Amino acid sequence: MKKLTLPVFLFILFSVSVQAQKFDVGNLFPIDKGHSYVEFVATYMGYAKVRGNFGNFYGSIYYDPNNVNQTSVSFQIDVESINTNHDWRDKDLKSENWFGAEKFPHIKFISSKVQKEGEGLKVTGELTVKETTKTISFNMAPAIGVMQDTRGDDQVIFTGEYTLDRSEFGIKGERWSRIKEGIAAVSNKVSIEFSMLGKRFNERNLSNFLRNPKSPPGAVFAAYKEGGLDAALKQYDTLKSERDDLNSNALNLVAYMLMKQNKDKDALAIMERNQKEFPDVSNVYDSLGSIHAKMGKMKKAKDFYNKSLELNEKNFNAVEALKHLK
Repeated sequence: MKKLTLPVFLFILFSVSVQAQKFDVGNLFPIDKGHSYVEFVATYMGYAKVRGNFGNFYGSIYYDPNNVNQTSVSFQIDVESINTNHDWRDKDLKSENWFGAEKFPHIKFISSKVQKEGEGLKVTGELTVKETTKTISFNMAPAIGVMQDTRGDDQVIFTGEYTLDRSEFGIKGERWSRIKEGIAAVSNKVSIEFSMLGKRFNERNLSNFLRNPKSPPGAVFAAYKEGGLDAALKQYDTLKSERDDLNSNALNLVAYMLMKQNKDKDALAIMERNQKEFPDVSNVYDSLGSIHAKMGKMKKAKDFYNKSLELNEKNFNAVEALKHLK
């Protein structure tokens, strides 16, 4: 084997270190659907505007306020959640005549590049509708940075708009695309407007989920505060013997609180116990990815995020993490 010279070795070591530091789990912001929206406008008979929205969507944003070009976003929309305030029209839009929701239940967007453009951002990525995937670019309003809401959680907000040609994605609506007197019944061009709020829970708000000592997470956390890690796991064993309705949140919420308090070793121990209890739950591995990333163990973090995504392809927190763990 050829021996590496010291300069080459240091260069490789530096390159690996830079790559390892590129991802910061603290820059992940799951999209809060309750404070976000995806709306659209199509023109009917050349003049009338019909507005609608998609009520169910989910995703995640990666945002580094110190390096805006590292921003990325992934999200998915449930086609069945389309709403134009007209039952017959909504049913028709879900049919094979338009979206074919039964066969193609989702619309997906995965960003590949974000660049500063003027005061705002230009986002490029892959949009998939039905069987068609196209690279698109759209503009977003200037990033306003990370803010804290009234509960003490961190949040970022992005708004933007895009106009697409529905016919390019196979959304034909043939019965409504006939042209009469030079006007199509429904325009091919559809304007889309969205606002995405990404939210990261912090210690003050997490404490609300752990305040009640009669709830499983509250009981485990109370035991931890009283007697540390062993007491917390012993309390969990007691709960497990008494109840048959425990889910992964009983330990996961406690572990996330300990992460916020920088008690990473104890948080990891609790997450590893959760993995033994719920080996087929995606969020368990998402959490393990997060704690390993926080502890600087990027290879393990990547493995756990991949496992999380394998169990649930809708885990866009894992999708975003893996983009930055390449």
